[in-house]
Amino acid sequence: MNIRRRQFGAVALEFIMLFPFVVAMLYGAAVYGLTFFAQYRMQNAVDAAVATALYLDRSAYESEALSAAVTQRANNALAGLVAQLPQSLRNLDTDSACALETVGGIEMLRCELVYSNYAANPIAPALNFGMLGEFPPLPAQLDVDARAAF
Repeated sequence: MNIRRRQFGAVALEFIMLFPFVVAMLYGAAVYGLTFFAQYRMQNAVDAAVATALYLDRSAYESEALSAAVTQRANNALAGLVAQLPQSLRNLDTDSACALETVGGIEMLRCELVYSNYAANPIAPALNFGMLGEFPPLPAQLDVDARAAF
């Protein structure tokens, strides 16, 4: 009978020591899941903006005006798509998020979104443990981009 009580105390001690780690793993998985899902939603928006800009009737524009029309269409599409994102992601700067760049002699449309204040305003808060730091470690910013040649 005495041995059984000692074993029961050992099980309780193991539970007390392991419980914080299990909770921390669950919390970390939830925070990273929310973070990666937000980045996925941002990536989906820039992908759709680039794809929308490429569905442009090229015969309706002169060669000089085509670049400006593609860029404007991409910026307008991106602004509309960002407006449909969750509230925490709607304040992203979309004014000049899409621009043209030349890579290896090929003109490409590039759309980019940056959630630069992620460290100050994360989607899910990190826990601060004083000398141990914050848990889970989160990125300083979330950034996504999409490119396509036209």
